[in-house]
Amino acid sequence: MRHLQIYTAIRAIVQAGSFRKASELLAISPSALNRQIKALEAEIGEEIFDRLPQGVRLSTVGEMYYRQFSRHLDEIRGVGETVSEMQGTRIGHVRLRVSPELMHGFLQGQINRFRAAHPKVSFEVRVSASDRFALALQEGESDLALILQPQYRAGVTTLFSEPVALRAVVPNAARPLPVIRNEHFLDHDLILPPEGSGFREFLDVQFKARLLEVTAGQVTDGLMRPHGATGRQTLQIWPLVDLEEDWLAQRGARAVEVAKLPPARIALCQQEGRNLPSAAARFAAQLAEGVQG
Repeated sequence: MRHLQIYTAIRAIVQAGSFRKASELLAISPSALNRQIKALEAEIGEEIFDRLPQGVRLSTVGEMYYRQFSRHLDEIRGVGETVSEMQGTRIGHVRLRVSPELMHGFLQGQINRFRAAHPKVSFEVRVSASDRFALALQEGESDLALILQPQYRAGVTTLFSEPVALRAVVPNAARPLPVIRNEHFLDHDLILPPEGSGFREFLDVQFKARLLEVTAGQVTDGLMRPHGATGRQTLQIWPLVDLEEDWLAQRGARAVEVAKLPPARIALCQQEGRNLPSAAARFAAQLAEGVQG
């Protein structure tokens, strides 16, 4: 297992960006970690890392080795999970990248449901922009990516892609609007996703199609508590699958239909050509059921 330890160390260095930070995560000294890497570099006859004034980065050769090392680590982890299932313990670890628009209620509910059935499976969830998730999959830093309006790259396979309805989150006024129409976008204080994100590009296309010149009162990638502090009520478009009645009720909010607003698209992706570990594959199947059902 010596090689597995050094592969794990290399992954930690890549993710941390320096020997010092990686050594803290691995609970060894930076000098000991550096000696391990130098010994491997001497063995293969190439430098894996470019040493920079601040931190390190993979060399061109290192990038090729790193992909192979990561693939080997994932394969060993998958074998361990298969053995665990054969023994009836069903342990595992699922690494997931997710759009911020899907972090509020849907994903946590799915994780809670899965862990109730498989309590020995752990999760690592990181928020990812719609144009950054592919890199995390390709570099072996994530098993799955659940993305709203993904911006695809080569090397990624889509496990499922489904339309999701959108709603406007507004304060629960005494005379609530039955439906949001064009004029309401102009008399509300709009909360929009960051420019360049897949969801923002989707919304900008919808505003352009409606001949609306809107201005964001606030830009954020999270679901905000609606209010009227600016003198106008806020309005934020959000995927219906991630809105919970309890969250809305506790914050004096309502989810209102938007007239003629087409659905956005949610996709679950993985690295192309990779066999998922058992726990990740099972969770992917549950996510598909949750979105489609």
